This record gives sequence, structure tokens and C-alpha cells, in this order.
Amino acid sequence: MVAPANIVGEALDFLVSNPLFTVVLVGMLGFVFFMYLLVRRTLLGLREGYDSGKGR
Repeated sequence: MVAPANIVGEALDFLVSNPLFTVVLVGMLGFVFFMYLLVRRTLLGLREGYDSGKGR
């Protein structure tokens, strides 16, 4: 069995040796996080609008 520290070390070596992949990975993670915040804000705004329309 491979030690977890060895796996992390190999992953970091891979990311450092492939800067284009690292940039694409960070971009994709940033996009997912941005979309999560956008959808969350939209749904919270919708709920607030429905509540204010009902007179709560």
C-alpha cells in the first residue's frame, strides 16, 4: 500500500511540472465556485422576493 504522504508528494510534483494543467484546473475550480455563488444568490433573491410578495 502506498503512503498518503507519497501520493500528495507525487500530485504536487505533477502540478508543478505541468503549469498549463494547473492553470486550467484552477480556472475550472474557480468557475465552479463562482457558479455556486451565483446560483445561491439567485435562489436566495427569489425566496426573498416570494416572501415579500406574500407580505411576510
